[in-house]
Amino acid sequence: MLSAERRARPAVDLARAHAQRRQVDEAVARLLEAENIAAEQIRNHRVVRQLVFDLLTMQEPASPDLRELTESVGSKQDYAI
Repeated sequence: MLSAERRARPAVDLARAHAQRRQVDEAVARLLEAENIAAEQIRNHRVVRQLVFDLLTMQEPASPDLRELTESVGSKQDYAI
């Protein structure tokens, strides 16, 4: 059986693909899916932190789900929401 981090990785990759297409809601949904699988690894993942920051710059104002992710991966002070 694969580790939680390996099972969550495809969702992170899909989130990155959605972000590249500026599909913010879809990207957020995939990140929440990944967080449900491997919360600690996702919250501490450098790529995920950067991705959440990028998503914040694409969506004004940030959706409740995106705000939830922001709180999970870093302090609110780290990002403008």
